[in-house]
Amino acid sequence: MSLFLTMLVLAIGTVFAAPASAGTAASTSALATCTGADSCWFTWGRIQAGDCTMDNAKWTLRRDGSASFEATIVSSDSNDAWLMWVNILDSNGIVLGPIHHGGDPKFVKGTVKNVWHWWFAEGSFDARFFDRIHSMRMTSHC
Repeated sequence: MSLFLTMLVLAIGTVFAAPASAGTAASTSALATCTGADSCWFTWGRIQAGDCTMDNAKWTLRRDGSASFEATIVSSDSNDAWLMWVNILDSNGIVLGPIHHGGDPKFVKGTVKNVWHWWFAEGSFDARFFDRIHSMRMTSHC
């Protein structure tokens, strides 16, 4: 009976086992304090997600609720796109809200195989939270 149970558990486990992650998503945070400033910025080093790489990412936030982004991106495969979602957080790690463009919190930039491209984007956030902003979390997918 125990052999039967073991085999049944193994069989069920293979049916419901999730595939191994291909490393296609990345979530990273950057720290700064916006309190009392007219603008503040958050920077990241190299970020990799799947076949894609982002370098020197920088978000600049302004007191009026406007935001701008710049980075360079590349992919080792053709027909990829970098997808990014960004949230602003307070000093306790509580999400104050997303940065969005036209109401959409997802930023997308297509890539060309093995060619570095500069990515510039504009966005906005709820300006009432500016003095509470302590960090940003950027989640990416390729």
